[in-house]
Amino acid sequence: MTDVIFSFDSEDYLTPEAADAERWWAEALHERGLRGSWQVVGELVRSLRSRGRQDVLDAIARHEIGFHTHRHSQPPTHPEAVEHLSLRDGIAWVLRTEAPGLATLAEAFGRWPISYCSPGDSWTPATLLAMARMGIKIFCNDKLPGFSRLPHWYCGLLTTTYDLDFQTCYEDALYSPGCFERRFDELVAKTPADGVVILYTHPTRLVTAAFWDEAFAQGRRRAIADCPPAPLRSREQVTRYQDRCRGFLDGLVERRDLRFIDFATLYRERTAGRRDLDALLAECRLPPGSEGDLPLRPTGPDAFMPSALFDRMTYRWLPYPEGFTGQTLIGQARGLAWTAAKAHACGRSA
Repeated sequence: MTDVIFSFDSEDYLTPEAADAERWWAEALHERGLRGSWQVVGELVRSLRSRGRQDVLDAIARHEIGFHTHRHSQPPTHPEAVEHLSLRDGIAWVLRTEAPGLATLAEAFGRWPISYCSPGDSWTPATLLAMARMGIKIFCNDKLPGFSRLPHWYCGLLTTTYDLDFQTCYEDALYSPGCFERRFDELVAKTPADGVVILYTHPTRLVTAAFWDEAFAQGRRRAIADCPPAPLRSREQVTRYQDRCRGFLDGLVERRDLRFIDFATLYRERTAGRRDLDALLAECRLPPGSEGDLPLRPTGPDAFMPSALFDRMTYRWLPYPEGFTGQTLIGQARGLAWTAAKAHACGRSA
């Protein structure tokens, strides 16, 4: 039995039509008895409310709620903002910047987000530690190249990896009959018994022909009111893509070798040897609130997360200014490799 999580990065607050895609995905899962996890941007909640789209928020509210930052790719991104700050000061910046977005989600959905999803590759050690301090439990889209796909602990968060984007199978240029099923079967075949497969997508891309945040390319600073919406797909395209996605979901539901879970279930079942933020602070004999004082120290080649892993880490997201490398942040990430450990399963319900 393979565990499967559905995760949706809900972020497009510039394109009004994207709201319909959010609702479509939320209802498509709900109609099939599936519960997804919605990684929601705070500004998206505000824009939906201002446009009178409470129906979309109600549809999303049936699912698990995660956090996708306050304003996503609007500069400055986390790496830009904290690159030249100490770990402690970087955490303080993230707390000040992101607390309003978390509060927006808590007020809109009546519960605290379980997970954090970084926009692009814009996570930093300060980001993860601040999220852990604010009660987030899971970092759901780790992008460390060549590292384990198994759930693991890092910087006080249970960390997972996105696996297969629905968009890479439903778009005309990428679609062929059976392509989704083949790629999914390949993932299942290489996923250990204690692993998880995470299927994801950006709901907005069901109706938009390009990503909405190109308005912020290369660190361009623009008021939200001055940013254009994303270009739209044709009605015929949208209908065709919806039909394909319905087929993907129907095929998954019919299988008997899958268990559909959410991130909260994954977290509950990985309590053995938990290395959350409180455990890290206790290990270093630091009081609560002192995560900025966690030591930076290297790990060897035989460690669960070798420091050398970060030699391949890069920052390459569209909104970064030209020439941005984030080398200081990569050094911090390397120095916190000691916080990592495998997340052991402690039992699961049938």
